Amino acid sequence: MNLPDIPRLYTALAEWLACLLYVHSLRRRFGKTATAAFSGAALVLLGTFLQLTGDVPLVWWIPCMAAAVGLMYAFLFLCCEVNLREAGYCCARAFILAEFAASLEWQIHCLLWPGRTPWQVPSLLLLAVVYGALYGFVYWYEFRRQQPVRDAGITRRALFTAVIMAMAAFAVSNLGFTQEDEATFTVFYIRTLVDLAGVLVLSLQQDQLREDWLHRELEAMDNVLHRQYEQYQQSRESIRLINRHCHDLKLQIAAIRAEHDPGKRAAALEEMETGIRMYEAQNKTGNPVLDTLLTAKSLYCQQHDINFTCVADGRLLNTMPTGDICTIVGTALDNATESVQTLKDHDKRLIRTAIYAQHGFVMLRFENYCEVPVRLDADGMPPHGYGVRTVRAAAEKYGGTVTVHCDDNWFILRVLLPAPAEITE
Repeated sequence: MNLPDIPRLYTALAEWLACLLYVHSLRRRFGKTATAAFSGAALVLLGTFLQLTGDVPLVWWIPCMAAAVGLMYAFLFLCCEVNLREAGYCCARAFILAEFAASLEWQIHCLLWPGRTPWQVPSLLLLAVVYGALYGFVYWYEFRRQQPVRDAGITRRALFTAVIMAMAAFAVSNLGFTQEDEATFTVFYIRTLVDLAGVLVLSLQQDQLREDWLHRELEAMDNVLHRQYEQYQQSRESIRLINRHCHDLKLQIAAIRAEHDPGKRAAALEEMETGIRMYEAQNKTGNPVLDTLLTAKSLYCQQHDINFTCVADGRLLNTMPTGDICTIVGTALDNATESVQTLKDHDKRLIRTAIYAQHGFVMLRFENYCEVPVRLDADGMPPHGYGVRTVRAAAEKYGGTVTVHCDDNWFILRVLLPAPAEITE
């Protein structure tokens, strides 16, 4: 029994919906109004082109399909904030998904009512149900349940593999249609199953890319953690030596005062002693680990012409292990100092830090001046910001949250943690 092939407008709708999944889930290049306009134009172009080329000779069929894929590629690249490699990868996956969706829907249509036209109400309802269920599931599984991997995992090799697999699946699934008068249920079954296999293979590749990307990110975060702890150990030893020198200096001052008693020298020595006492009282927050980190960072900022101010109640972090304090506070301050050191105007090298209790929570706030606003990715983090992601991972261990935003040339990192029981009681 010969069966009619998929209506070209059905195929155009499937391709457009597949691309729309990525447009909706990835960061958009333009605003909502412009994106909606481009999306509508893409649907009209795809539908018109496929409809006009529906009766072309077999020799022109592959070039026409390649042109349709080109329209999908242009649609993705124009609407999504992706580079050419990422757009190609998304296009390969969207194309094979659209092929499977159109093939599955039309096979069900031919099984239920092969003689019914595709534009009758039951046919259109079936189209809406199948496309809605399939694309809804893919959206939930691929873009809601898991974060899609973008340029962090899409290498040239990954793009090449995805394109080759999509082309192979498309070629094999449509091999039976190269012979006329052979559009039978068997051919339809083969096309649907091969397209399904292509979708699954590309999904497995995506999962592998995601695992590789997460592995690299965890390695980078682990390196940040070890570096912070090593810096803490070095800073603790340096501060111990500084405190010993301060103590020796006070003994020297006492000895000089005992041997010489001019009025002016006594006043100068008194001033020196007062300065030493002020230095010793600096960064006494009530938490020795935090004192070490803040003192070391203060010394670093003085050496690099950075204005660093801090108001912190270290007792709020007394229940937190040393490693986590180093990860959260040390990493946040490292990011801030690295950022302001790029500023040529030393007067703009400003860092502000505060740690305080607020409504039953502990708020850690880190701010640094930035001349250029930092762009954030889809999950609200700076792109390739392993430091901030390390801070977030440490905060989430305690049920905390991390937010990042830029406000009036200030980069602001907020860490909100549940307050210790002795503080809330």
